[in-house]
Amino acid sequence: MTNVTRPLNPTADGTERPNTTITVDALVDSGNEVFGTPELHYPKRINAADVMVDDHVRGGRGDSVAIYFEDEEITYGELHERTNRLGNALRDLGVRPGNRVFVRFPNRPEYVVACLAIQKVGAIPVPSMKLLQTTEVEYVLNDSGARFAVVYEDLLGPVEEADAAGLEEVLVVETSDTDHDYLSYADVVDGQSTALSVQDTHRDDFALLAYTSGTTGQPKGTVHTHRQLLSITDAYARNCLEPTADDVFGGNPPIAFTFGYGLLVAFPFRFGASTCLVEDQTPEALLEAVDEYGISIIGSVPTAYNQMLALDAETTYDLSSLRTGISAGEPLPSDTYDRVLEEFGIELLDGIGTTEMLHIFISDRASDEVDPTATGYPVPGYECKVADPETGEELDRGEPGVLMVRGPTTVSYWNRSDKQLEAVHDGWSIPGDIFVHREDGRFVHQSRRDDLIITSGYNVPGPQVEEVLQELDTVRESAVVASPDEIRGTIVKAFVVLADGTEASEDLTDRLQTYVKGQIAPYKYPREIEYVDDLPMTESGKIQRAKLREREYGDDGDSQSPLIAD
Repeated sequence: MTNVTRPLNPTADGTERPNTTITVDALVDSGNEVFGTPELHYPKRINAADVMVDDHVRGGRGDSVAIYFEDEEITYGELHERTNRLGNALRDLGVRPGNRVFVRFPNRPEYVVACLAIQKVGAIPVPSMKLLQTTEVEYVLNDSGARFAVVYEDLLGPVEEADAAGLEEVLVVETSDTDHDYLSYADVVDGQSTALSVQDTHRDDFALLAYTSGTTGQPKGTVHTHRQLLSITDAYARNCLEPTADDVFGGNPPIAFTFGYGLLVAFPFRFGASTCLVEDQTPEALLEAVDEYGISIIGSVPTAYNQMLALDAETTYDLSSLRTGISAGEPLPSDTYDRVLEEFGIELLDGIGTTEMLHIFISDRASDEVDPTATGYPVPGYECKVADPETGEELDRGEPGVLMVRGPTTVSYWNRSDKQLEAVHDGWSIPGDIFVHREDGRFVHQSRRDDLIITSGYNVPGPQVEEVLQELDTVRESAVVASPDEIRGTIVKAFVVLADGTEASEDLTDRLQTYVKGQIAPYKYPREIEYVDDLPMTESGKIQRAKLREREYGDDGDSQSPLIAD
C-alpha cells in the first residue's frame, strides 16, 4: 500500500506552506470505491456545511427548527443566514481555504455557527474544550498554526495569556460588557450579507482539526475531511439510529469532542432534524431539556447516565419523548443499560469510536436485539478484525487482541508522521483497544492498550498529571493510574512519594489537587491521592504502573489495561 503526501495549508495560489504536510494512507482517497456502501458515495466537489444547512433551505425546509437553545428556536433559514454573515466576515478578515480557525465555546449556538461558517469558506475549525488552561490552549494554537480565533468571552482568558505568535485576529462573542482589546463578533458580523458563495471544496479537503488528550502530555491533532463528516452521518447515524426530520437530538458531550460534534451538529443537520444545546452540562439540565424540548435521541457517557438515574428522573421529568440513547466515551456497564431500560424506557446503544476515527465504528442498531454484554457489530461501511499486536494477523474468534478497523474514516494525524506510521497498518487503522470477536459476530471491549485513563467520558493521560505534580517541591515522585469507582467507572488516582521533610495530610492533598486543577484541565486532577514510601520500579528505573493498577483492581481482570506490561 502506498502513501501520499497532502498539502494541509495551501496559499492563495495553491502552493504548499512549510511544515504543513501529513502522510496518510492512499485508501483515504479511494474510500468510496473500496469501502463504500452506496450511501457513502459523494461527488468529488462537496462542502459538508453546505449540505448540512443550505440543502435544507434550498429544499424548502428553511422554517424547520435547527437549534433549540434556552428560549431560542433557530430555524434552518436563520442558521443559513447566520453562517453566511460570519463566513463573509471571516473572508473580510483574511481567512482563506486551508487556514485553521481556533473555536472556543461552551455548547451554544455560536459554536455551531462558527464551525459551519469556517467550513463554508473552506477553512478548518479547531474546536477547543472549554476547560483547557493556558498551557494547553497555547499548545493547540501553536501546533495547529491557527491564525484566527472565535472565542466566547467567558473563555477568553487562556487565549489572551497564551504565547501564540501566529495568531492574528481574535473575534470575541460578548453577552455582557467585557473589556478586551480584540474584535467584537457582533460588530464584525453586523451588516454582512446573508448571501455567501460557498467554497468549492473537494470531498477530501480537511474540514475539521480535532485534538486528542494524548498519552504523554501532548495532545495529537487529527484531521477529518468533508467526505468523512458526511460519512459518519450516513454510516453510523443513518443505519444505527434511523433518524428522521422529526427527531430532536440532545446530550451533554462538549461539541469540541468528536462524539459531541457528531451527536449535536452533524447528525441532526444531515437529516433536517433539530438539535437541543444545553450550556449547563449537569444531569439535571439535560433531563430538563428532555422534558421541555422533547429530545428523542439522547447521547452521553455511562457516568452521566448513572448520575441521571440517581436523580429519580422518571418520576421528576417527562421522558416519554425519548426513543433511543447512545452511550460512548467509556465501556457501558450492563447494570447501567438495564436500569436505563427499566427507568427511562429506552435501550442504550453502546458504541466504540475515537477522535482519530471521528466517531463510532462498532455499535448495535436501534432495530437490533441489543446485547448489553457486547459493544456490537461493525457499523455498515466499516470492517473490523481482532489481530495479534505483533504480527497484525487476524486471531481466531474468542481470542483477545488489538482491534483493527478500516472504512470511510481513518486515522490521519496532523504533522505527526511518526504516530501515523504506528496507527495505520496496511490500510487498517489501529485505535488502541483490546477486543474479542465473538462467535456470534459481535465485538466485546476488553481494555485500552496504553496508560490513558478514561473517567466520566474524559480521556486523561496519566503522565501529564504526574508531570504537573512533580513541579511541586513537596513531591519527589508520582505515578498516576486508573482506580475503580462506582459512579464514574474509573477515577484518576495518584501515588505520591513526598520530598524529605514533608508530611502527608488532608491539607496537603487539597493543595496538590488544587494545584493540578490550576495548571491543566480540572477534570484531570487526581480525585484520590495515596502517599507511599516508594514506587515499584524496573531495573532500568521505569515505574511499573501495571503493579499499581493490580493493587487497585486486584486479580479479577477488571483493570483498564490488564494485558499491558510497562
